[in-house]
Amino acid sequence: MNLLYLAQSGLSAAQAALNVVGSNMNNVATEGYSRRNIILGEAGGKTTANGFFGYGVQVNSVKRAYDGFINNQLRGAQTSYSTLSSRYEQLSQIDNMLGDKSSNVSVSLNNIFGALEKISSDPVSMAARQEAMSQFKSTAYQFQSNARTLNGLEKSTNTQINQTVTDINSCAKALATVNEALYKSHAQTGGQPADLLDKRDMLLNELSKLVGVKVDENQLTGEVNVALSNGLPLVSGDRTCLFETAPSAANPAQLEVSYIDASGNTIKLDEEKISSGKLGGLFKFRNEDLVDARDQLNQLALQMANRFNEVNKAGFDSNGEAGTDIFTIVDPMALVNRNNQGDATLDISFSDISQVKVQDYTLVYEGPGASDWLITDSSGMKITPEIGEQGELTFDGITIQPQGTPEAGDSFIFNSADGVAENIAVAIKAGDKIAASSSGENEEESNNENIKDMIAIKNEALIGKATLIEAYASLVSSVGSSVNDLKEKKQVAEYVQDQFALQRQEIVGVNTEDEVIYLQMYTQYYQANAQVLQTATTIFDAILNIR
Repeated sequence: MNLLYLAQSGLSAAQAALNVVGSNMNNVATEGYSRRNIILGEAGGKTTANGFFGYGVQVNSVKRAYDGFINNQLRGAQTSYSTLSSRYEQLSQIDNMLGDKSSNVSVSLNNIFGALEKISSDPVSMAARQEAMSQFKSTAYQFQSNARTLNGLEKSTNTQINQTVTDINSCAKALATVNEALYKSHAQTGGQPADLLDKRDMLLNELSKLVGVKVDENQLTGEVNVALSNGLPLVSGDRTCLFETAPSAANPAQLEVSYIDASGNTIKLDEEKISSGKLGGLFKFRNEDLVDARDQLNQLALQMANRFNEVNKAGFDSNGEAGTDIFTIVDPMALVNRNNQGDATLDISFSDISQVKVQDYTLVYEGPGASDWLITDSSGMKITPEIGEQGELTFDGITIQPQGTPEAGDSFIFNSADGVAENIAVAIKAGDKIAASSSGENEEESNNENIKDMIAIKNEALIGKATLIEAYASLVSSVGSSVNDLKEKKQVAEYVQDQFALQRQEIVGVNTEDEVIYLQMYTQYYQANAQVLQTATTIFDAILNIR
């Protein structure tokens, strides 16, 4: 009878092994599948006077190919690559816009000065004046177009942030469901279902691309606890802490991300501490790269328009009338926090455009009194304004006149040049309004002294120590440098990610050539045990036929 048992155990083991090999081969192209390995062991035996006789073979377990260390390294590499990739994709669009060699602000400015040179040569030429007028409009349109592109990128980034938050929440919920299933399975069978573990690892990989995470694995049950890189818990067993998005109370154009803790409390997310994964890359672009590019563009438009206006108003047009503004410049507008209790608004105007620092400012009303306004710039530095007789606040080239009745704690934010580039337009209606002359006398119609001053704007240091064209070149250079730096870092991060992915694949991937060898081996193994069973049956039949 022992020979029958030996054959039966061998056939069962061979059949189990063939099932494992078959499953591996069937799932060779299945995303996230980890190779299974059957572990066979001796089924024990009996010691007799003639020696030890084994009872055959048994299936000890089916193990899933897995290396927690490599998985963790891969997740970290995926997070780094996703951070750089999401930021690079957005910033490269600004680089493409600014780097257009045939159509950019620098080309438009040079065209203006070229047209003004023609007026200088012949101040009474209406053709030259109309050409200059056309170049003024072209430059205004160039600023408008660039500003609207940046605004579109901000909206696009907000949309991506919202979708990323949705994807993070989806992964977190799915992980909690997998954790619950793993716990129940272990409680019932003491094992860990390989398909659930595969799903768990796929979700963790997907989550690591979206946001930086720390993973703590329960080796006994296979459950994972997941926390954000800043330590906030995201998944704990079958429970989740999720994100939500909503327009910022201070700035409705900006999407704000909040964290909902286990008690249901909503906490505004500190975006500076979420610096990795796709979400971190989008935050970095929106809060730094985009802001910097927009501020530089608005500063350029503001100082250009202001200087042309100053010079034109210093001269006289072809009708002998005093010159007027060439460009319209919109005043800054303060955004009222929707949580304010008072009805106050801020009337903001420019007092000295040459002194304007283009950046964000925050004003908080601290209580009664003309001086009870806390003003901070984008770096958080406190600003002490000059206070006028009507309670107006003057600083950094701007004047603010509070209107209405504020309540303590009411806050406002504004950018000193927000909307300048987007809303810039040509104020004069025709080329004859260009003030080429320094005199209003009719006999001075060929006077070109003022137009010379306008041409001289080209070489004036209007933005720091830079001319208008140099300032634009600096903007292009800074964005281009950042894009190139990101591109190089992204390529390195991609290489590192690919190397860890390859290492993981070598550990968990299915090699069809190996599986074919195993298939042949276990097929022969099965056939051999079938022969043992046939032999045992023949012997048993022979014994029964003995008379």
